[in-house]
Amino acid sequence: MKKWLAANWKPAVMALGMALIFTSTGFAAEEGGGAGKQAPTLLDNMKEAGFMEYILLFVSIAGLALCLQALVSIRAHLLRPPELSIQLLDLCSQGDIQGALDAAQADGSFLGAVSAATLNNHQYGKEAMEGAMSDMGEIESNKVMNKIGTLNLIAAIAPMLGLTGTTVGMMATFSAMSAGGSEITPDKMAKGISIALVCTFTGLMVAIPLLVVSFILKTIATKVTYEIVNDINEMIRITTSGGGTEEAA
Repeated sequence: MKKWLAANWKPAVMALGMALIFTSTGFAAEEGGGAGKQAPTLLDNMKEAGFMEYILLFVSIAGLALCLQALVSIRAHLLRPPELSIQLLDLCSQGDIQGALDAAQADGSFLGAVSAATLNNHQYGKEAMEGAMSDMGEIESNKVMNKIGTLNLIAAIAPMLGLTGTTVGMMATFSAMSAGGSEITPDKMAKGISIALVCTFTGLMVAIPLLVVSFILKTIATKVTYEIVNDINEMIRITTSGGGTEEAA
């Protein structure tokens, strides 16, 4: 239990932080309307913002789900299990290439997939192993980066959707102002503008956390990729130099 908590506290804290960002503003608005005339809360404005706000809420839910999935799957010890790295280097040093290949194939990690493709070509020489490492590494790297790219896409679209909703809301507000004549009061104008700006606010609240998380995940993925390349280059060096076989003999 302690080991599981130690491995999962960071995603949990980040998820909690995102949840607090999405909800804290609503609570603040509710508390601020206690004196005199009660001001509409953020949730009230969201309900009146129209169809674009519902689209943004759907995008935010999808973004949060994909973000949690990426935080769970893109982690250094899952992409590059330290015990597997040590095991593969030890087996290659002992000249047990088949044992290293079996261990790599039995593991579904980034390191396992690239190591299996590389060691499977050991009989064809160093160039074939490096080519296999490059090809499989690109495939596995794209799988990881596609998840991060999806988060970046949502983060880029959300503010645009918010701006679209705000534009539509402002057009409707000014149209109502022009048609209302003297019946339009400053408080009605302020209400219409605040409702329109809710979409921009929601879009930013979706985009900012996703950009932060995608940057962190990209940093982790890049660092782990370099470590995997170093591990496999060391295996290639051991395997092709013949040093492991001599030590085993």
